[in-house]
Amino acid sequence: MKSKGSLQLSLWILSSSFFCGCLAPFAGNHKEVIQTYPEYWESNVSFAENNHSQNGWSMELGGRELEELIEKAVSGNPSLLALTERLIAQGEQATILGAQLQPQAQVEVTGSRSKRNLIGFNLPNGSTSFTSNSFTSGLNISWELDLWGKLADSRNSAEKAFESGQFDLEAARLSLAGQVAKVWCEIIEASQQVSLAQRSADSFAQNQHFVEQRFEKGLANALDKSLAQSITATALAKSLSLQGHLDGGKRQLNVLLGKYPSISTDQNLTTSLATLPPLNLIETSPSLFLTNRPDILAAEKKAEASGLNLAVARKNFFPSITLNGGPGTRSDEFEDLLDNRFRTWGINGSITQPLFNGGRLRAAQRQAKALQAASWADYRACVLDAFVEVENILAAEIRLAREETYIELAAKSAEDAARLSWERYQRGVEAIFNALENQRRAFDARSQAYSIRKKRLHNRIDLHLALAQSPLSE
Repeated sequence: MKSKGSLQLSLWILSSSFFCGCLAPFAGNHKEVIQTYPEYWESNVSFAENNHSQNGWSMELGGRELEELIEKAVSGNPSLLALTERLIAQGEQATILGAQLQPQAQVEVTGSRSKRNLIGFNLPNGSTSFTSNSFTSGLNISWELDLWGKLADSRNSAEKAFESGQFDLEAARLSLAGQVAKVWCEIIEASQQVSLAQRSADSFAQNQHFVEQRFEKGLANALDKSLAQSITATALAKSLSLQGHLDGGKRQLNVLLGKYPSISTDQNLTTSLATLPPLNLIETSPSLFLTNRPDILAAEKKAEASGLNLAVARKNFFPSITLNGGPGTRSDEFEDLLDNRFRTWGINGSITQPLFNGGRLRAAQRQAKALQAASWADYRACVLDAFVEVENILAAEIRLAREETYIELAAKSAEDAARLSWERYQRGVEAIFNALENQRRAFDARSQAYSIRKKRLHNRIDLHLALAQSPLSE
C-alpha cells in the first residue's frame, strides 16, 4: 500500500510538471546587438600602439593639482557616496534571495492555558469546568526544494543587478572626474578672461585719458571723447560679468568636492591652461570599445537580469515543494520542556500547484517578456549612443586643433593691427573709431583663443571618458 501511494504521488508530480510546462512558454534569450559596425572609427585619428602610461589622464591634462582635486571629489562627493551605499544595499538583496535556497531554522517556545466547560458531567469536587496548560519547544526547520531553479534564478538576477550597479558606480566616478576636470578648466579659463578684461579696461582707460587730454587741447572732438568713454565703460562691465562667472565656477567646484559653495579654494589654481598634449591613446576600435564602457556593461547586465526574471515568471507555473518539521518537546509543565522523556519530532511535506489565479501568472510572464525586450533595446540604444559620442569627439579633436591654429593666428594679427592703428591715430592719420575698434577686436580675438583652448581640453576630457579611461594614476 505504501509503495502504491508513493507511486501515485510521483505520477501526480510528473503530470503536473508536464502540464505546467505546456502552460508556460519558453523564456529564451534574444540578445540584440549592433549587427554591423566598422573595424575602425570613421574619424581619421591615429592612436599610439602599446603606449600604456601609469599616469591617468588628469596628470596629462592638469598635473598633480587636477589629480588631487579628482581624488578629493571621489572621496567626498555626497551624491557618489549615496550611490555607493545604495549599491551595498543592492548587494545585500542578492544575499537575501540567495538565503532562500538554504533551509531555514528557528527555535520556538510556546505556551498556552485553556479552560473547558463540561456540560452533563459531575466531577467529584462538584466543578463543571477544568483548565489545562500546554508548553512546547522545538527547532522548526523549513525548506523549499528548488527543483526547477526558480529560487536560483531570482538570486542570479539580483547578482546581475548588483553587477550592473557596480558598473553604474564606475560610470558615476568617471562622470564626476570629468565634471571636476571641466570645472577646473572653466575656472582657469575664466581667470584668464577676467585678467584679459581687466587689462583691456586699463588699456581703454589710458586711451580715454589720452583722448580727453587731446580734447582739452582742441586736438580731438566730442565724438572721439564719447567713443573712448563708451568703450572703457563696456570693458569695465564685461570684467565684472566675467568675475561673476569665475566665482560661479569656484562655487561649483566646491560643491563637487562635497564642500560649502564658497568662492575660496583650498589651493591656488594654475593661472593658465596647459598646452594640450598630443593625442596619445592606446589603439582602440568599435569592437574593443564595447568591452570597456561601464554604462554599456551595466546595460548588458540589466538585460541579462531581465532574462532571468523572465525565467522566474515561467517557473512560477510549476509546483512548489516544501518540507518542514524538526525535533522538540511537549508537556503540560514548563519545567519539563528540557526532559528527554517529553521529546517529540515531526516532519511535513507540501506540494502547491497553481491552478486558477485570474491570469495573474500569465500576465506576469508577459510583463517579464516585455521588460526583457525593452532591456535589450535599451542596451542597443546605449551602444549606438556611445558610438556616435566617440565619433563626434574624434571628429571634433581634429576640427578644434585646426580651429585653434587659425584663432591663434587671428589673435596675433589683430594685436599687431591694434598697435599699428593706435600709432596711426597718435600721428593723426587714423580715426579714433578705427583705433578703438581694432583694440576691441584684438582683445576679443585673444579671448577666443582662451576659449578654444578650453574647448579642446573639454573635448579631450570627453574622449577619455568616452573610452572609459581612468583619470587617476595607478
